[in-house]
Amino acid sequence: MHLTRPQFTDPASALRPSQFGNPAEEDSDSFRLDKTDPGSRRAPRTFSHYELLEIMGEGQFGIVWRAKDQRLERIVALKLPHLADWDEHARMMFLREARAAATLEHPHIVRVHGIDQEEDQLGIVSQFIEGQTLFHLMQDRRLTFAESTQMLVTIAEAVHHAHEAGVIHRDLKPSNILVDLEGQPHVSDFGLAKWSGDQVTLTDPGLVLGTPAYMSPEQACGDSHAVDRRSDVYSLGVLLYEMLTGKPPFEGDSTLLLHRIQRQEPRPPRSLNADIPRDLEAIGLKCLAKAPADRYGTAQELADDLRRFLAGEPIAARSVSVAEHCISWARRNPTLATSLAVAAVSTVAAVGLACSFFLTRSRPETLSVSVVTEPPGAVVVLYPLNELTGEPILSQPKRPNKKSPLAADLLPGDYLVVAVLDDGRFHEVFRHVPRNPDALPDHYPHRSWERRSNGAISWFPITIPMGDHHGMALLADEESSHSLSPFLLDQQEVTVSDFLRDTRFNQLPPSLRGHPELLQTPDFPLTGLFFDEAVYYAELVGKRLPTAQEYEFAATNGWTTRFPWGDTAPPAESWTLTSIGLKEFDRTRSDPPVLGLFSNASEFVLAQHSPSASMPSRDIALTEDHPASVAVRGGPVQADAHFENDPRSEASIVRKSLREQVGFRCAKSKSPRL
Repeated sequence: MHLTRPQFTDPASALRPSQFGNPAEEDSDSFRLDKTDPGSRRAPRTFSHYELLEIMGEGQFGIVWRAKDQRLERIVALKLPHLADWDEHARMMFLREARAAATLEHPHIVRVHGIDQEEDQLGIVSQFIEGQTLFHLMQDRRLTFAESTQMLVTIAEAVHHAHEAGVIHRDLKPSNILVDLEGQPHVSDFGLAKWSGDQVTLTDPGLVLGTPAYMSPEQACGDSHAVDRRSDVYSLGVLLYEMLTGKPPFEGDSTLLLHRIQRQEPRPPRSLNADIPRDLEAIGLKCLAKAPADRYGTAQELADDLRRFLAGEPIAARSVSVAEHCISWARRNPTLATSLAVAAVSTVAAVGLACSFFLTRSRPETLSVSVVTEPPGAVVVLYPLNELTGEPILSQPKRPNKKSPLAADLLPGDYLVVAVLDDGRFHEVFRHVPRNPDALPDHYPHRSWERRSNGAISWFPITIPMGDHHGMALLADEESSHSLSPFLLDQQEVTVSDFLRDTRFNQLPPSLRGHPELLQTPDFPLTGLFFDEAVYYAELVGKRLPTAQEYEFAATNGWTTRFPWGDTAPPAESWTLTSIGLKEFDRTRSDPPVLGLFSNASEFVLAQHSPSASMPSRDIALTEDHPASVAVRGGPVQADAHFENDPRSEASIVRKSLREQVGFRCAKSKSPRL
């Protein structure tokens, strides 16, 4: 399903040149804007029946234009390779590869429409993808683990499709992955990537082929002519490694880099970022095995294992032990290994002690956390949040054996904390256990802690409210056949007047400063807050934000309709942000109805953004932020837009972005989740 972009997309970031000096992209075919002739972008030129509109980039291989096919009236990408050193044999080989690439038909492979020629100049006509390269996306921000995993699933399945057609890429790298405006990746240069170097006899034995940081060991040692699909699997592992850690597994100048790829084992990703899931690390390291036989046999096997990881199922890959790493190294260095084995006999005990110390130190350590409630005497249950989705893992409760105040030993991470008093009052709040207690905490209660002298930490006190459910609709009752627990949802978005009447907020949010007209519109949705500010507001008023499932359940009348009002398309009217309740059609069938779940402000939900095939992303946030992008549901506030989305569609927004007109409403469980 094609989804329109919400208003907060940044069109200026759609396509930009590669940055110079990135060691991972050295000697690559990254596109660079032609800065020597600023007027060349507008120069009226043609090639065959194509009007050359704009230079999109230039590399060693040639120039890429955004061009208009004057016969078919469509925009295409036209690549004009440099042919100065090509003989007739090279041209024939190139045409053969291009024809093979043109046979590939897959939604995530950039389609080669054909080849054209004008005099001695060849031109490759391809599908035009509006967006940016994965290289630039990773420069903009660090992808979440879920985004990285889903991104690689899509890429790997596209690569497998090409392999099944007999086409090996040989140069998979971030600059050859185009990410469209909906955040979906498209693999480019299939069958053509091997022509991106200075020489054309790239299939000769002994010639190093590919971009150094992303090539397989067999490519690095000059066996490029004999590589098979498992070489591309290795490159996919490099992509995953870089998305997880921010850098490729090996770096250095070309000579040193080639040596490391052939001889050194990559550093485990978790040694660079301890938050990386172990199973995801195991999958990446299996791809990066030196011997092709030790990798996934196909890119589809890799994609299948990544899907198992996303689903929380056991993966086929397993962590490689220290012994297996040693055996692998010994096979590549037999003489040195024999000498070291003799010397090692006398030091086995010392090595064993060192390994034991290392393994002990690498295990995650719990931290003693002090939990205080106001009033005291509450039963407390703590649920860890899934690091990929942000949803609480209700099957893993932590139940301290005494009432508050209390202390609990917890692993680092985020938690849903349910605190219940004997009179039935309860609150659900979120709290954070830092990996480094000495780090500077955030000032929001759910992201804050205080370091104590004994090494423990104390959380911000949990104030349990009186339990007023006024103005909330009860949804998902016990008799319904679904997995959701009964919950209450505000009938409307939090408004400007809601915010102004609460004396606990001592200053206006940035969205209201300098806009006195909004202060005169009390029923206007409150937008422009950080996600964490919305979470904080909900906690102060005794509620929480709804989960993505709860929001969708409400907006589809219990998953029975497409829209809050039914299955008919939304009315053709202005979709500008307006006061609540004015969109009379946008109301659920509940009693009382919930208003504005589709048409007014987009709204925060309690979830990290995790695009998938069943719930595609409308947007990818374009600037880096920690810890992740968060999910947004509901209609974007874009005037006169044509919408093809529905309440199941999900967008994302950087956790600390103020430039978006995103609002929120509050929810509360009907009863405590104990």
